[in-house]
Amino acid sequence: MSWNLIIGKYGGSPQEGAPLGNVETVTGIFRAAFPDLLWSSPLESSLEVYRGFRLDFYEKNGIVEFVSTSGGYDHLYRFADICKSEGWYIADCQEDEELDLDDPYQFYKDLETRRRNPPSETDSPD
Repeated sequence: MSWNLIIGKYGGSPQEGAPLGNVETVTGIFRAAFPDLLWSSPLESSLEVYRGFRLDFYEKNGIVEFVSTSGGYDHLYRFADICKSEGWYIADCQEDEELDLDDPYQFYKDLETRRRNPPSETDSPD
């Protein structure tokens, strides 16, 4: 469970990405949602609070392809609200799983349960 996230947008298929938008628009969305972000560059910012996070905006020709976070677990609801409103998704980098935007913490609860109670070899698949 890394709590490092990717925020992206699907293209024509789930394997195909689409850009999030131009740099000004995408960073503006995050500035509005997190007014206390500190910007070290136009494409890097951080929320410098206990259990805050860092954002990296991956840009090509003025267009943000995706955003990655370092940390951010405590802010999943706000990230999910952004993604729902913009038609984006959130995925956990380490687990390579997309989070449910309606209940972003459920994935981590389920993951913790699976780790505490791994299936035995005698368990039959459903």
